[in-house]
Amino acid sequence: MSQRLPCPICGHENAPHDSICGGCGQPILDRGHVARPSASAPPAARAPAPSAPLAAAALPRKVCPLCGTINESYALLCGGAGCGNDLSAVTPSGGTAPSPPALTPAPAPAAASTATPALHLTVGAQRFSCRDGDIIGREGTVGCQIFAGLGTVSRRHVSLTQRDGQWFLTALAGVQNTTQLDGRELPRGLPQPLTGAHSLRMSTQCEVRLQVGDDEEKKSSKLKA
Repeated sequence: MSQRLPCPICGHENAPHDSICGGCGQPILDRGHVARPSASAPPAARAPAPSAPLAAAALPRKVCPLCGTINESYALLCGGAGCGNDLSAVTPSGGTAPSPPALTPAPAPAAASTATPALHLTVGAQRFSCRDGDIIGREGTVGCQIFAGLGTVSRRHVSLTQRDGQWFLTALAGVQNTTQLDGRELPRGLPQPLTGAHSLRMSTQCEVRLQVGDDEEKKSSKLKA
């Protein structure tokens, strides 16, 4: 059996005397150098499979806290069926939480003015409410009817004043008799603070009671004729 020659172009096997390939029609010029392909030709090299595209970088998404629908990072309302939740305050997952707006500190409340407690003058069984600027004496502004007949009490004996929420008692200038507060003689014209229950002696014949605030005991002052 004669040897058949493969076409170097298409591989078609031709008879030894063929000068033109019966498969592709190309001339067979150099028969002596045509190599017979092996019975099992290696398969054509496969082109490398294209590498899988790199996964797109995960973009931040807004997850609806109500229905769980994943929305775009710029979404303001949830696109979930029948949801429509406001997403303006939702931070996209994977993103950076926006900086909270700067808060303006609330102005400090104005300091409440100091309330001055009440001051009462008790003479025997009678009790009088005192006001800022009141005068105790025979011609005073509080309880004057009690002292009108006491010659040992000056017409204007002591004054009662308020300052910064506190009461003060002052023995006025010109008072002749010894004036004592809780057994201590008072200098003329020098205000003395009143802080609770006090005994005021304006002469050896007159002793009254001054009370700042509530006096639970309500001790009666003595008025000696």
